[in-house]
Amino acid sequence: MRQSEVAPHLRPYLVPVEGKPNVCAMIAPPTPRQIPPGSGRLGGTASSALAHLAGAMSGWPDPDVLTRTLARREAVQSSQIEGTRTELDELLTYEITRSADGLPPDVRITQHYVEALQHGLDAVRRDGRQALTLGLVNAIHAVLMEDERTPRGQYRDIQAWIGSGRIEDARYVPTPPHCIAECMRELEQSMLQYEAHEEEQGELSVLAQMAIAHAQFETIHPYEDGNGRTGRILMPLILAAEGLPPLYLSGMLMRNRAGYYDALNQVQLRGEWGPWMDMVSRAVIESAGDVLVLAEDLRRILADWEGQLQVYRRDAVARRLPSHLVEHPVVNAKQVAEILGVSLRAALTGIDELVGLGILSPKDERRWGRVFHAEAVLERLNQAPSRPSNLPRL
Repeated sequence: MRQSEVAPHLRPYLVPVEGKPNVCAMIAPPTPRQIPPGSGRLGGTASSALAHLAGAMSGWPDPDVLTRTLARREAVQSSQIEGTRTELDELLTYEITRSADGLPPDVRITQHYVEALQHGLDAVRRDGRQALTLGLVNAIHAVLMEDERTPRGQYRDIQAWIGSGRIEDARYVPTPPHCIAECMRELEQSMLQYEAHEEEQGELSVLAQMAIAHAQFETIHPYEDGNGRTGRILMPLILAAEGLPPLYLSGMLMRNRAGYYDALNQVQLRGEWGPWMDMVSRAVIESAGDVLVLAEDLRRILADWEGQLQVYRRDAVARRLPSHLVEHPVVNAKQVAEILGVSLRAALTGIDELVGLGILSPKDERRWGRVFHAEAVLERLNQAPSRPSNLPRL
């Protein structure tokens, strides 16, 4: 990264890279405390979409049934942005069997994302915004990188760069190691634990805080590996810390991966926040709408199943299990027995009856036993949301 590639007002934050006289690294500028000029074109629409979702979910009898599965879809999609190949049904299979036999090798990586996200959600739901400390961020990174060889939960001590090949050809050269701790403390104080100041003109919306926090984290790039995944976990945590639905945005970012990276790069090299703020707003609008439509579609699937199951007693496994398949669309007999508190024989009988009705489909036999898919639920979860008609194209 050369000085000529960086906007003039950001050049004071450039420092030479040791041993590379023609290459500069960017010390992350202070976190913006107001919506940068040219930003927020879609912010109001995004805030309204999130508020509408929060209101709708408050009337659901058990919103965690859906959000548990959405968290796993987020783990799959966020990890796929980084190149993993695990699919949702494979992750769910690994969760109930704890065997990677016949599954992609990176299924464990995706499972660690689930664990890291849950670790963060538990903390912010317990302690609110005060939980969003650097200690929590480092703990999330440590869980996320459980099986990796790079240091876990520790800032890098080497110079990193973004883009393949030589550092001289890098798309972006982030904060040098000796400046990371200070930049991260500024991020924590300014944005992770955001409080509006009296002298500031207006308070940042929670969506603006979320977008700025993610971009600033990626600008610092504090770890050797796992920065993208850790940074994407921060976004739903900020929402959850404010009592809002932990909306998951990685699906939209993955479908627009090039635009995602380009928008962050414009923040990093040009200080231009408009494309990034618009991208996050689009992701919120899409994702909030998707959750509402998805919930209705899943209710319709359950209603169709209920119509097929009227011939069974209310206490029969075949009658009781379908309502759990939204939360657990991949099951085995042992899990069904545990969920419903029945014997393994009763679980197998009920599963066989649901297979006969086409509600469950058996999958290939492995050393840990057969698993069964609720195909209608999985197909709907894997369906990309349609773009809202009021949004211009990217």
